[in-house]
Amino acid sequence: MAKAHLCDVPGCNTTRKRWQRLCEKHYAALPGDIRTAIIDAHQAHRKADWRRACRRAAEHLASVAAPAVAAAITPQRAFELNQRLLGER
Repeated sequence: MAKAHLCDVPGCNTTRKRWQRLCEKHYAALPGDIRTAIIDAHQAHRKADWRRACRRAAEHLASVAAPAVAAAITPQRAFELNQRLLGER
């Protein structure tokens, strides 16, 4: 049975093609300098640099997702907005 190749971003268990280092979702989401750092370090067999670049990718993705979580609407606010939409005050 063929080995499952997983994305290099920590916490991502998405499969990728054998010659790729990142899944398609993370390849599109990461800036070019982080992508090339992961790929170049792995090709040059610099494991410490590769691990550092992978951690940097995870931190970048976490910082991008954090504002969306912080801006979530509370249940009370959702109820107020629903009342406003229906004209119930």
